[in-house]
Amino acid sequence: MNIDFKDRIVIVTGGTRGIGAAIAKMFELNNAQVIATGTNKLLLDELNREAKSSGISYMHLDFTSTPSVESFLDSIESLGKVDILVNCAGVNKISPVDEISIEDWDWINTVNLRGPFLITKAISSIMKHSGYGRIVNISSIFGVVSKIKRAAYSTTKWGLLGFTKAIALDLGTYNILVNAVSPGFVDTELTRKILGDEGIKDILQDIPLKKLALPDEIARTVLFLSSDLNTYITGQNIIIDGGFTSA
Repeated sequence: MNIDFKDRIVIVTGGTRGIGAAIAKMFELNNAQVIATGTNKLLLDELNREAKSSGISYMHLDFTSTPSVESFLDSIESLGKVDILVNCAGVNKISPVDEISIEDWDWINTVNLRGPFLITKAISSIMKHSGYGRIVNISSIFGVVSKIKRAAYSTTKWGLLGFTKAIALDLGTYNILVNAVSPGFVDTELTRKILGDEGIKDILQDIPLKKLALPDEIARTVLFLSSDLNTYITGQNIIIDGGFTSA
């Protein structure tokens, strides 16, 4: 079965790096019109130059800036429709609970939880008018289990799963399906920076498949949940972790 997103407009937040970039590119390869967001304006300009005449464009969106959020939402309103939303933007800072600064706590919550709420609030209204939509929230295995020094991050990812289930109930009668995907350890620049070579070697011992996930392996599940092949899955969380949380 082929997945074809012709005439579908897709928004992927956090779509310039890692998992988000893989998701955005895979949608583009399957004929979607993709808008991917990021915070680095120089990188966005470079990506837009490279993507000229393709099915993907890049826009600035910084959830810590009210003017940035308002400007982005104004631009989206002018599209007239949005078919698919992937909330992928996220940040993390490792710290034990007694050392987390209020500033870091608020920053992580603003990007990881308040951001998806603001975008979903606006775009779900557009989807309701068209009677169609697919929303996929990128959570984490740390929204299912946790790990030392992950209090702030786990709080937001657990919250995103609750948000997913709640809005699936709100939006189901409008033919809008809402699901979450929770990646485990994915081979990205951020993972390698946080864990280091020794940390990755240790983690692999606890993953039954003995390897990190590739970003494309996450993206394929997101595409299925966002496609017309998915007609009855909503309010669910799909864990993609190579069996890590099965132990």
